[in-house]
Amino acid sequence: MLQEVTIPCGRYNFDPETKKVVMVKAKGLLNLYLNDENELWLKWYNVDQDGLLEIVRVLIKGCTFFEKVKGQNRVYLLRFTDDDQKYFFWMQSDDLNSDENYCKQFNNIINAQVLDGSIEIEQQTPIQNQVQPQIVQRQSQSTQQQVDQQQQQLLQLLQQQLAQRVGPGISLTDILSSEFLNQIGNDEEYFQVLKNHLPSDQQDFEQFKENLLSPQFKQALDQLTHALKGVERSSVIQQLDLNYRILEQEFDGVIAFVKAIIQQVQNKN
Repeated sequence: MLQEVTIPCGRYNFDPETKKVVMVKAKGLLNLYLNDENELWLKWYNVDQDGLLEIVRVLIKGCTFFEKVKGQNRVYLLRFTDDDQKYFFWMQSDDLNSDENYCKQFNNIINAQVLDGSIEIEQQTPIQNQVQPQIVQRQSQSTQQQVDQQQQQLLQLLQQQLAQRVGPGISLTDILSSEFLNQIGNDEEYFQVLKNHLPSDQQDFEQFKENLLSPQFKQALDQLTHALKGVERSSVIQQLDLNYRILEQEFDGVIAFVKAIIQQVQNKN
């Protein structure tokens, strides 16, 4: 189960040779999350640099300790027993009393990681449920081939949209433009590709076309864009069952989101 904490804090640059620290004069956000794959990810974003990701590290329970530096006001140390790396942070929350609570939440998430080496065994479908008449199989295979071809064409269109519009401040409405949605909405074969992803009460071609071009759909795209531009972008992508690790190579949440969709379809094929 996803667990996450985001702490408003700045950071220091630490010189391991001189043992001195220099404050980075910027507002920041320290994000720690334990994902469904039992991985602990630490990230620090420079808010003054439009959320620039400056620290990324995978943590391990038992080797990671987050604690207040004695004699220092609101300064916390993240240290490790498996290497000499150290990170110093200074709390920036307006509520001075929240520092200790943030520290507790941070350590609770670290301690929530399970290190028992257990392996989850996927439940197998009973053999009798896998048996299908050959005629039905052939019909199903033929239909699936047609859907796969349309899916690939749709995927190529999406890749072209992304390539043509990549740039600072890109939004989902830039990629899913009115022209693009018109093209998709007027093609019933594309509708068949997307039909299974729609709610059961909205699997009608005319309704599909109407919804794609509606102000409500544009508003939903704007809201999702806002979420993907925020510091919780990794959680948003993961909650949509997409590969959030793309954010390790692509900082922009919107571009990462579209690339994650493309990657998921390609992997299935």
